[in-house]
Amino acid sequence: MKNWKNKKSFKVMIAIVAVVLVVLIRVLTAQFFYTEFGYAPAKNDEEFRTALSVSPFTATNFENGYTYEYEGKQIGSVEELEQLYLDKGATEMYVRIATKRHVTDEDITDGEVDTNANVHTFDQAIELCKIAAKLNVPINPEVMCAYTYMDMEKQQAPRFDEYPELYKLQNGKEWSELSLDEINVVLKAYGKFLATEILKTGCTVKNWNLGNEANFGFAGVSLGLETAVNKKLAGVSDFMRYVLPLFRPGWLEKNIWRYNAKEFAAVREGILEAYDDLGIDSSGVKFSTHIATVVMTPNACARYFNCMKKNGYDIDTAGISYYPSAPAMYANSMILFKKTVMAINKKCDLPVFIGEFSYPSGEMSGFFAGWNKRVLGYDNTEEGQAAIYRDVCEWGKTHGVCGIRYWAADYEDWGSMGLFKFENKHGTPKEGLLMEQP
Repeated sequence: MKNWKNKKSFKVMIAIVAVVLVVLIRVLTAQFFYTEFGYAPAKNDEEFRTALSVSPFTATNFENGYTYEYEGKQIGSVEELEQLYLDKGATEMYVRIATKRHVTDEDITDGEVDTNANVHTFDQAIELCKIAAKLNVPINPEVMCAYTYMDMEKQQAPRFDEYPELYKLQNGKEWSELSLDEINVVLKAYGKFLATEILKTGCTVKNWNLGNEANFGFAGVSLGLETAVNKKLAGVSDFMRYVLPLFRPGWLEKNIWRYNAKEFAAVREGILEAYDDLGIDSSGVKFSTHIATVVMTPNACARYFNCMKKNGYDIDTAGISYYPSAPAMYANSMILFKKTVMAINKKCDLPVFIGEFSYPSGEMSGFFAGWNKRVLGYDNTEEGQAAIYRDVCEWGKTHGVCGIRYWAADYEDWGSMGLFKFENKHGTPKEGLLMEQP
């Protein structure tokens, strides 16, 4: 009996070692093997979107005494800064929207400091839409359906207590108590309300982005949150955000993504109803969502967007975040980026929009101290920052990328990632802004 147990243990050990070796070989091969043989970009019927725009923090910066300049011209307002971007070749403006409706006195949410508490409110979004209408530039709304914020690492459920007509649709229940069907009733109504108010400002929306880095959830059906939709999710640790995409994307598809697709579809349906009620043609309007790629394999990214399509979200564009200097599973993040775009093009037949991109021009510190990874051929200098921005765009234009947004170009707390350098709250342009925009 003892020999039998020893043999069984030995076989199990051999099996584990074999699996580990297979995984290591696949990872190492993926790291360095890159080919475009047999690849063809996804079809795209729109001009390349140069989405350089004021950030969610720009208005607050001006309120706090920030100023900017470009080639001697002084810039003192959100409108003037957005006009600079348009003069540089930007083709759209951007607004990120949480469900929090009004600005409050403190950056506090549920008793904790929240730097996002007062930069994504509905009221602020409407003001940015008015600026877009005045400047006659399309605006790309990012509809988070989270109270103040969501991204790859942080999820919040929406709150609608500041919207009486929407809140009553919850029938006295907490958001975490709602079934998926009950959630979607509210989300559809919210989509219709939000789109109505945005379009009434006179602005044009050609692209709607639902969610922000929605890898792990949307609108309360999210990893780590209590929800009646799937009670398993509350007990899952944050650590699993780094494990599941690599080893168990099927679990994410079964337990989160398929539900999120139906939530996205509900918001989309409400948005399109707003167009119909206002008598505005919606035939060319596109929808997307975007995910972070640092924790995802190219195949997992493609699987995500195909899951959206299979489960009712009629998606037109696959959005991704691409931060070349952030920690990632590939030694060369440019290879990961290219393989991700090509996998989405090939397996989903969708063009890719880079919803967030930036690269440091110097040493990063503080919360982003780990984002100092140097990409081969691109130093962490102004010249390197400008060169990688340009090269990503040029490669993308022939490889199924329909646009790029340089993220938070005017935000000092973004460290060296931005396209302005600051001294005493005064921003002057770096090489990446001075060059001709992609």
